[in-house]
Amino acid sequence: MRVFSTVLLCALALPALIAGRKIKFTNHCNEPIWVSPLTNAEGPQLGVGIAKLVKEGSHTYQIPDSGWGGRFWPKMGCNANGQACDVGQSMPPCKPAGCDPPAETKVEFFFPPLGNGQDVWYDISLVDGYSISAAIIPSKIQGTCTRTRCAMSLANCPTEREVGDLRVIVGGKTVQCLSPCKKWNYPPPFGLGRPETQGNGQWYCCPTPPITPQQCRNNLVVNTEYVKLVHRDCPTAYSYSYDDEAGLHNCPNNVDFEVNFCIS
Repeated sequence: MRVFSTVLLCALALPALIAGRKIKFTNHCNEPIWVSPLTNAEGPQLGVGIAKLVKEGSHTYQIPDSGWGGRFWPKMGCNANGQACDVGQSMPPCKPAGCDPPAETKVEFFFPPLGNGQDVWYDISLVDGYSISAAIIPSKIQGTCTRTRCAMSLANCPTEREVGDLRVIVGGKTVQCLSPCKKWNYPPPFGLGRPETQGNGQWYCCPTPPITPQQCRNNLVVNTEYVKLVHRDCPTAYSYSYDDEAGLHNCPNNVDFEVNFCIS
């Protein structure tokens, strides 16, 4: 995940040109959701901001020919502007009580400039946690360019021996499941508010430096109940920071994607 994030930070800061690639989002949930792009570093902003998707509704984001890197996640129970959401309001403007933990199911993409021969990279990231189900479907299925689907049950959100219950409960309902790292480092009441470099936080979160990718893959996080659950139920997604073999996928340069939320 951190390897992929580093690649994403290299998204070019060039003006958006005529778009030749796209990502189409479709909502199969029983309630409206909102999705918006978060651009990494100083990459170009996508032309349309937050989009509301009603049930079976779709919205397409055009990718600039100059390239783009970033992530999307679903928000639910939002106001007419797609803010003040019941679930997923993890970035400002936050609610009066503060931001939600960033435990949404995330979809991430890196598009290099169109036609330069470099691959497009993509993943479903559960590194911070998970919420609703999602699938990424490329327009060209071949080799590592393949569908990735993640339908994790919130009812299966585990309890870890050291950090405790990973559920995010709002109004008596479990709405998200935190990863062990996010449970460790996120402030109360949802997390423990401990530094990643303190105690076993360095093995749950694998901050680099000082933890190397190989040290991370051979240590505590891979034996957590959370990572075991993700590897069992969503083996093509990222479950922790350096879960590259399972989570990272690539396609030829000129590819479109469909992203479906609340798929069974």
